Amino acid sequence: MSAIKEITLLAVTKMHGGVCVAGIDASGQWVRPVRPVKETSHYANVISDYCLLPVDFFHEGRSHLINMGVTQFHFKDYAPQPPHTEDWTLDLQKKPRFLKKLSLTEQEDFLRQHAEADLAVLQTDGQGERSLGLFTVEDFSFTFAPNKTGDDVTVRATFQIGTTAVQDIGCTDLRMRALGRKLLAKSNGVPRTLTQEDFRKQGKQATYLALGLSRLFQGKHWLIVVGAHTLPELQIEVDYARL
Repeated sequence: MSAIKEITLLAVTKMHGGVCVAGIDASGQWVRPVRPVKETSHYANVISDYCLLPVDFFHEGRSHLINMGVTQFHFKDYAPQPPHTEDWTLDLQKKPRFLKKLSLTEQEDFLRQHAEADLAVLQTDGQGERSLGLFTVEDFSFTFAPNKTGDDVTVRATFQIGTTAVQDIGCTDLRMRALGRKLLAKSNGVPRTLTQEDFRKQGKQATYLALGLSRLFQGKHWLIVVGAHTLPELQIEVDYARL
């Protein structure tokens, strides 16, 4: 079932050896572009989760995957693997093409329209009907620290959605990882934490998180932050040579 979809991207993340992306299409449905399984077999030692490779989305000298941007994708078929019911297999012969970036007003309208109030739609036991959602959060913080090998950064998030408190989960958003590297460089590697108040001091009036469920690992689908969106938007440049 081939299809062409224009997707507003809410997640551009690091995932093992590649990049995982997801967003909402014109019909209001979540979509996760993935590589065909047979195409990932050659990279079995370094890539899982059907990651996209830079060759898939980096052309004409730039990335065609941009948070809060609209990108046109060509798909070969719908390939759901519950709870990852959002998966669509890319047509690798037709590269994604960036169409436009949403204006600040469009971003505000889009995020408000698609945000959900109840985290229960994402079930970590794998019994849910989907694996992606967008949420308004309160009382949040991000902690940035060197990874186990000391050569890169890890980002962890804590936040509240309605009456549900979520503690210390991973964040794979490329912009937050880039921000973490800058903060750790200034602190000489000492872990740093940014709170909701820190964001407010920088003029951020609202924050939304795109959350996703990992592929099955240790018998569980782990909750992770796959996109952090503020109003006004975070202005952080991503170096695709260092995800």
